[in-house]
Amino acid sequence: MSDRLLTNKMEEVRQAWRIHGGIVTLCAAVLGVRLARVKIPSRRLRLLVYRTLYGKKYPALDETELEQPLWAYPSLNALFTRGVRPECRPIAATANDFLCPCDGTVQEIGKIDQEQRLTVKDTEYNLASLLPGIAGDAFHGGHFAIIFLSPRDCHRVFSPQAGRIEEVVHVPGYRLLVHPPYQRKEFPVFTLNERVIIRWTTPHGTCAVVLVAGWGVGNITLRFDPSFRPHGKKLTRKTYAGSVAVSQAEWVATFELGSTAILLTEPAECVTVRAVRDQQVKYGQPLFSFP
Repeated sequence: MSDRLLTNKMEEVRQAWRIHGGIVTLCAAVLGVRLARVKIPSRRLRLLVYRTLYGKKYPALDETELEQPLWAYPSLNALFTRGVRPECRPIAATANDFLCPCDGTVQEIGKIDQEQRLTVKDTEYNLASLLPGIAGDAFHGGHFAIIFLSPRDCHRVFSPQAGRIEEVVHVPGYRLLVHPPYQRKEFPVFTLNERVIIRWTTPHGTCAVVLVAGWGVGNITLRFDPSFRPHGKKLTRKTYAGSVAVSQAEWVATFELGSTAILLTEPAECVTVRAVRDQQVKYGQPLFSFP
């Protein structure tokens, strides 16, 4: 293993140790990830587990949004990847809007500069390193939004615009923490971590959503293509003959555990930015309005 690979791996472990506060809690968290898909046998035990996790370790869930009663989710993973009742996410967008692809918090939002860079927490990312396997020329001078999903958020990802999905790229990588307080300039998390890139064509040009895996996460599934489950250490690229038609705000992918979604759009004149840094956002609300 090269010195740089070893350094990145050690940082991955150091961050996990730090966020969990020691070896005992870290081991408990690793065990929890391993058991996340195991069915919890009784209604009472499910409620005990879920309300201990959400309410003590993480902020409590808004149970009025859940598609099912809390006890009806058979496993922690089923609850984590839950949907939201449609009436709780009214879509009031127009065809000119690029919508937020997920629930979460805006970590950064703005314009990609002419040097193909976007800056997050004093860390510069260029399109070539963020989008390996995909031509990034279309996004020069375009807009971007970075949405951090906390453990209490709905972890489904939705189409920001009506259009056609042309290709998907899986980029193998690390599982550094994507939580904003843990990001460090020396470890550019959005180009080091494992991620899945989805590219659309839309009436307003090309857009892409980059799904960045976080600690404990290696499973990003595509609703429109459940068979896309790449494994291994090589980049995997898949194009769709005829492309895949999707509607605006249609469910397209699912995260498991911590994660971040990055929306990229083509440049246009007079684009209105509809959100600000640190704003809590919901999927389906506009982030950018094109003329």
